[in-house]
Amino acid sequence: MGYQESWLYVKPQRYFDKLIRAYDKAEQSGYYRVAGAEPRSVVVLKKPFGDLPAGTRLLWVCGDRGFHSAGGVFGGNLHCGGRLQVIPIESVLDGPTDRRIDGIDLDGPAPSENEYMKRYSAANYAHRLRVGQER
Repeated sequence: MGYQESWLYVKPQRYFDKLIRAYDKAEQSGYYRVAGAEPRSVVVLKKPFGDLPAGTRLLWVCGDRGFHSAGGVFGGNLHCGGRLQVIPIESVLDGPTDRRIDGIDLDGPAPSENEYMKRYSAANYAHRLRVGQER
């Protein structure tokens, strides 16, 4: 199928925490050891990206493009009334040298940010949601 990176966008945004809870359930069950795609980051936009306004929260998913759907990413754990949209990363960024990701560490556990976005590790974001901390 091939490697793909995508943003998962849920509208209305009030359902975003349900995506994180579904990710957390899938992670705790070991689903990502066998799944073809996994949420790696949570991104909060500080400036608009196309039709996505500032303040939008997104999941950055990496892996086999065949798994870039609600069922593939969350392993049946997502139960949400929102509309999920899969946005291929190449439709919003101009490759790995796009200046809008300068300073963003896509692999580290610590948050990173620049003038365009703030990035959190999906695992750390889920943990913070689980323990009820403010973001």
